[in-house]
Amino acid sequence: MAVQMGDHNKIKYINLAMDEIHAEADCIYESMMDEDVEGLDKALKRLSSLIAQIQTNHAENQRTS
Repeated sequence: MAVQMGDHNKIKYINLAMDEIHAEADCIYESMMDEDVEGLDKALKRLSSLIAQIQTNHAENQRTS
């Protein structure tokens, strides 16, 4: 089921998650450009964790709908 315009909590959650993804992507880009291996590793771990959290939340929502 698609997100409806009246579903403000889902829209806020999606926008927040995407903002976090974009922020981590920026960190990854900067770390790669600066050859900052430690910063890159941290940003990749944060992004991986964020993606895992989204997958978990999505799976839970599928079971409850």
